[in-house]
This record gives sequence, structure tokens and C-alpha cells, in this order.
Amino acid sequence: MILFLAGAFGFLGALLAHDLATQALADVSSRPFAGTCPRCGKRRGWERYRCPHCGRHIGRELLLGPIGLALGLGFANTVGPRWALLGFLGFLCLTLALAITDVDAFRIVDRLNLPGTLVLIVLLAIAALVDGDGEALLRGLLGGAAYFAATNLIYLAVRGRGFGYGDVKLSAQLGVFTTYISWGALGWSVFLTAFFGGVLSIAVLAAGLVGRMRKRRHGGPDPSIREAMRTELPYGPAMIVGSWVAIILAGLGAFPIPS
Repeated sequence: MILFLAGAFGFLGALLAHDLATQALADVSSRPFAGTCPRCGKRRGWERYRCPHCGRHIGRELLLGPIGLALGLGFANTVGPRWALLGFLGFLCLTLALAITDVDAFRIVDRLNLPGTLVLIVLLAIAALVDGDGEALLRGLLGGAAYFAATNLIYLAVRGRGFGYGDVKLSAQLGVFTTYISWGALGWSVFLTAFFGGVLSIAVLAAGLVGRMRKRRHGGPDPSIREAMRTELPYGPAMIVGSWVAIILAGLGAFPIPS
């Protein structure tokens, strides 16, 4: 029953995340489940396949529901039938919305991230006290502080190039929720973030080289490899996916969870 409810919440939460993200980027008021079009920012409605305002056909939205469903099931398997699961499902929704804004506009939107992080941590704290998991809550808060401090050092080291302060602010909630599971989950999250970020960089470089060959074939300008390597990439999605996967791996027994 818990798995069914978590999966259903994950599915609906993914649709909600899409609306929150597109409405935040369009700078309009939040309207849950309005089916906001990411191209024009106007209400399309989830029952329509095509936006009546700009003509855009529904696309990536069709992938979000199954992704949310899978994440909801994975989180439920790790956390179990505890009140803390509500906090983790909220975390799923918020981080998916932030991943969308970062992909679309290279922005971790403060309008979503800051109040959302505060609300989720308070919700998790209340749930932990009800569950009798005060030790896990303390561990999560320490992990969030540690991850936030580490990303601040990275930001200072790279002087904001390729790693914005929005990513730093995002790290606080990622650290809290992964370390709530275990310190091992935080470690895996950091490792997987680096892995996914590296894979994305290689993919972009490969795409740049393919584009270079095509332009050369058609007599166009020949961009250099250095230009392809300088392509700006959002780092937030790699951090978010790394945290998701680490939490799910913990439930699959990839590393021990404190009892």
C-alpha cells in the first residue's frame, strides 16, 4: 500500500514540479496542475496535447510522470512506512522542479529553492520526531551543513565559473536528505554527482565535435574543440540526480543504513 501511494504521489508530484518550474521561470503566480506551457508560460491544461496559445505540442512532460513514479517507489523502498517519507516525496517534487529550471534557464530559482528547502526541513524534522528518528535528523542537519560548507569552498576556488551560487544553496537540502539516510548516502551522492557531471561534459564535447564535422562537411565555420569545451553546463541536475540515485541505492543494499 505504501509503495502504491508513494508511486502515485511521485507521478503527480512530477506534474506539479513541471508547473512550478515553468511558472517560476515565466514569473507568474504558482498554479498547481495548471499544465503551464514551457514555451509561452500560459496555461495549457494537462488534458490538452497542444498549447492553444503558441501551438507547442506536449513533449518532455510525458517523461516526467514515469520518472516521478520510479523515484517515489525508490524513495519508499529506502525510507519505508515512516512519516519521514512525506518529507522525501516533497524533496522529490522540489528537486525535480529545480532540475527543470536549471536545464531550461541555467538557474536554481530562489523563489522555489529557499522557501521550499525551509518547509521541507521543518516537515522532515517534525516527521523524524514523530518517528523517533532524532539521531537521523541530527545526522541530516550535520550533513547538510557539511555539504553546504564544502560547496562554498568549491565556489570560492573556481570563482563561480561553471558552478554558481544557486548550486551552493541547493547543496544544503541535498545534504540534509541524503545524510538523513546515512553518511554513506552523502558520500555516494558526491561521487555520483561528479560521475554524472563528467558524463554530461563528455556528451556535450562529443556533440560539439559532431557539430564541427557537420559544419565542415557543409562548408560552414569550423568551431574549435576549445569552444566546445567552454560550453556552459548546468551543474544542478547532476547534483540532484546524484542524490536521488544515492538514496535509492541505499534501499537496494548498496551500502549499510544505520538501524
